[in-house]
This record gives sequence, structure tokens and C-alpha cells, in this order.
Amino acid sequence: MQKSYLKTILLAACLAALFTGCNKSNELPSGTVKEVIDNLVTKLYRTLPPTQLDTISNEYILRLLTDKDKEILSKKFWTFEVNVPVIVSLMRDRDQEVVPFWMEASGFKLTQFQVKNDEYEYEVWQKEFPAGQVGLGINGFDKHRPVYFITVAPQNEKDKLKITNVNPRYALGVMDLNEFTYHDWDELKLKFLSVELKDQVLFTTVRGRAREAHLVNAFRTTDTPSSTKPDQVVLTWSGDPKTTMDIQWRTSPEVKSGKVKYWEKGGIDTFYVDASVFKMEDRLLRNDRFVNRFTANLNYLDPGQAYQYVLASKSGWSQPAEFTTAPLNEEDFSFIWFGDTHHSEDWGDMAKKSLKRHPETAFFSIVGDLVTTGLHRDEWDKLWDYSDSVFTGKPLMPVPGNHDSQDGLGAWMYKEMFSLPDNGPKKQPSEMTYAFNYEHALFLMMDATLPIHAQTAWMEQQLKNSDAKWKFVMLHFPPYNYDNSYDEIIKEWCSLFDKYHVDMVMSGHMHYYLRTKPMFNEQPVASPAKGTIYTVSIGIPGELEYWLAEEYAAVRMKEGPLYQHIAIKGNTLSYKCYDPDGNVKDQLIIKK
Repeated sequence: MQKSYLKTILLAACLAALFTGCNKSNELPSGTVKEVIDNLVTKLYRTLPPTQLDTISNEYILRLLTDKDKEILSKKFWTFEVNVPVIVSLMRDRDQEVVPFWMEASGFKLTQFQVKNDEYEYEVWQKEFPAGQVGLGINGFDKHRPVYFITVAPQNEKDKLKITNVNPRYALGVMDLNEFTYHDWDELKLKFLSVELKDQVLFTTVRGRAREAHLVNAFRTTDTPSSTKPDQVVLTWSGDPKTTMDIQWRTSPEVKSGKVKYWEKGGIDTFYVDASVFKMEDRLLRNDRFVNRFTANLNYLDPGQAYQYVLASKSGWSQPAEFTTAPLNEEDFSFIWFGDTHHSEDWGDMAKKSLKRHPETAFFSIVGDLVTTGLHRDEWDKLWDYSDSVFTGKPLMPVPGNHDSQDGLGAWMYKEMFSLPDNGPKKQPSEMTYAFNYEHALFLMMDATLPIHAQTAWMEQQLKNSDAKWKFVMLHFPPYNYDNSYDEIIKEWCSLFDKYHVDMVMSGHMHYYLRTKPMFNEQPVASPAKGTIYTVSIGIPGELEYWLAEEYAAVRMKEGPLYQHIAIKGNTLSYKCYDPDGNVKDQLIIKK
């Protein structure tokens, strides 16, 4: 006990000395938090056996870091400049077990002030800074999701504060009741704050920042690591379904290039396409940190034609697979869509059964939450492993959900998994919201995790300029449900569904099944010809414990998993909802 106490005293003294030296200069150190953590992870992989990676502690990590590393981790997580001397108030969640190592050593002192929202209580730490650069440190080596946020105020009330060069920059607000602090949970509002903090400049953030230095209990493994053999083969469209097909797959980093060989089924001519490659990193995936993901774009295909293809590998070519392009001027087709899948083995089994039951289906869609943690590649590995070869012959056209875009960090891993149309709203991330046509149907694939208003004008242009007989919209958050109010979606988008008569809207998120009566102007109407039908489904097992009444509901079910098959023949749409065993749980006919 005495030795441990002495070690703690020595560590505190060393850190204090470090910060005392640093505080003589207002300059920030060169280097980034990412570089420090990347290098440290590499060192840990090189020096520790896999079992010990799960036992590292805050104290062990600090012993491995150089003084320069500690300085970077203490000052480069959040930086900005002020024109006058300021007081920085740092709101730290009381439930975080370990106080970030740099706070006390750099001069932050715990106050009696408090801040609360409906979920968390924060203690308030403060420190005075001179005019110039201000640098703050990491949230810790754990993954504590309610990361700290700050407010800034001039030391002299008469000074006019100007804040510049904020990095990373999120919106600056004003500290007050009913303000949000996390952009990925903007419904979580402040319910109490000490009056001394009111009206200070509020620095908002995202909860995903907890992952930037996550090392304690952080390392994961995948059950299906990559190899030199191509796997995780997925078809999508980024162009016209009649004349194009995109093929994506994975290998280990040793495979530097990729190629597709394809031919018309029964034909003699062979064609080759080189693939682009992206090196994807999940630095905490200890048995498969890096993989290469390939994308090949096949163009100038013939409509309604069956093609076979193989992928290049180090040992030759893969086993042939087959797809068929969309036919020319045909009205009859079908597709299958799933609610949330969350990399579930039960969903994967159901997906394979659905393809066997409906081999004619043109494509599949998942309306968000494909996985549970969008930046954990081992979860994507499970998604592709459980679905096996379902998407090697039928394209998958998804939309992202809140779990795919994790904690405000964006959905970059989702984006790299798919090659999708780049025709969405300007100034929004590409391939997240997009549109495509299949035969005489328009599909609007909306990323409801992005700002709603920023996509409204684009949506209206797509609907206004379409002469499609059938119009469908897929988005993760359901406008109509028993629990969450999506007033902005109803106001901005449902009004357009009314104006341009969208036939059906497909959603997930709520983990139950719902089909509404036809809706127009937020009210049930007599027939599908006069309104839009809204559907919600779930692709994994689960059962709600309670639900509130929904007067607009035509059919509701508490249990999953389920899938939906929509078949169009001329002027008739046949909608059926199935359980994994093929039992029809709900059905509907729409005639035009």
C-alpha cells in the first residue's frame, strides 16, 4: 500500500513538473492525439500477448507514454484561441470512474458548481487561461460516452471575448437551460446549471469523442479475419440497374490489387475490370487491424441479361457467381426489405430463407442499423458472414441508421462497405441519401440521421421531376410510431409525400411492426389512392413489453424477426410481411 501511494505521489509530481514547464509557453505541442494513440496501439501489439491487451490500465498506459506524448494528449484534444484572459469551465460526468490524468496536473480545480440533464450529472472543474492558445486533453483512456464539454467566459466581465480557430469545431452556443450539448443526442437538454455558468460560451461536442483515446477494455477480435481469398462479396448499384453492376469484396492487405472477370451466361466473350482499393483500419481489432476492400464498377451491360463473374485471388480465380441486370421496359418485379438487422445471426438465416422463397426478387434493402456499432468492423464481419452469399447475386441497397453512424462520428465505415449512387443533396455526405429507379418505380433512400431540412429541397426535386408509376421512400426513423415524435420529418417530408403521392414509406428503428392506414395531412384516409402507407419492421428477434395506442394503425405486431416482400405486376402491388418460416403475418393489395 505504501509503495503504491509513493508511486501515485511521484506520478503526480512528474505530471505537475511537466505542466509547469509547459505553462511557461502558450504554444501547443506538435503532433496529434490520433498519432500518439496509433503509435501506442502498434507498440502494444508488438510487445504484449493478446490476453494481456485486455488487462492494461490507466497507470500502465501512462508508464508507456513519453513526456511529449502526455503533453499532446493533455493539450491537443480540443484547441482554440481567445483574445482576452478567460475562465474555462469543464463539465465532467460524475459517473466516470477515472478523472483524466491531465486535469488536476494542468491546474484545473473542482468547484461546487453543478450541471444536469435528464441522464447525467456533471461536476464542474475550472481553470484560468491567459489570452492566446488554449489546449485541453483527452476524455480518458476508457470509453465513457458522456464526454466532457466546456464553457468559456472572460475573466474580466468588461472584456469582449472573441474565440477563433476552434478544433475540432462544433457549433458554439450559449450556456442555458434547455440547450443541448451533444449533436448526436440533441434531444438531451440541460435541466439544471449553476447560475454562475449561465450565458457563457458553450462548446458543444459529440459522444463519439470518447473513442479517440480508448484503450482500457478496448481491444476486440473478429471470428472471420481476412485472408488472401476474396470474401464478403456484395453487389450494389451506383448507376443504372439496367446497364451497370458494382461488386465489392474484402481481402487481407497482402493482396494489393483486384480484378473482376465476367461474361454473359452462355456466351464466349470474356471481359475484365480492375477494382479500386481502400485500406480500412480498425485499430482495436487485434487479429485483423487492416483489410483491403475492393470495388469494381461494371458498365455497358445489356438489360435483362444474366452474367457470371469471378474475382482474382492469389491462388487463381474465385468460384463463379451470377447476377441479372434489370430488364428493359418491364413493369413486373419484386424486392425484399428488412428493418433493423444489427448483425444478427437470426436475421442472416431469415435472409437466406427469403431468397430461397423468392428467387425472382430483384434486390434487397435494409432500412438502417445494419450493425449495432458502425465503427466496429468485427460487427460488419458478422453481418456478411451470417448472410453468406445472399448478396453475391442480388444487390443490396441500404440506408444508414443511427447505429451505423455511431455517436456523431459519421458513417465512414458504412460508406466504404458500399458503392451507391452519388446523386444526393449537395453539401451533404455523398452516397448516404440517394435516389434510383428500377423499372417504373422511384426509390428515395433518405439518411434521416443527417439534417432533415438540408435534404428537403432535393427530395422535392426528385419527386417533382419523376414520372414513375410507383414511388417509395426508405428512411430509418419512422414518422409515425407510438413513442418518438419526429415532427420535423412529418412537417418537411411527409408534406411532400402528400403533395406528390408517395405510395409507401418503409422504416425501422422502433423494433416492432406497424402498417398504417393510408395517411394524408397526418390523418387516415379512405384508400391508398388518397394517401401514403407507412410501414415499420424489425429484422431481429424481440418483443415489446408495452406500447401505446396508435389510432392510425391498420396492423401492429410486437415480435420479430420479420421481412417484407413487395411484388409489382402492372398496376397491382402485392405487399406481404413474412416471419422466418414463411408464414404471412400481414398483406395488402394496392391497385392503380
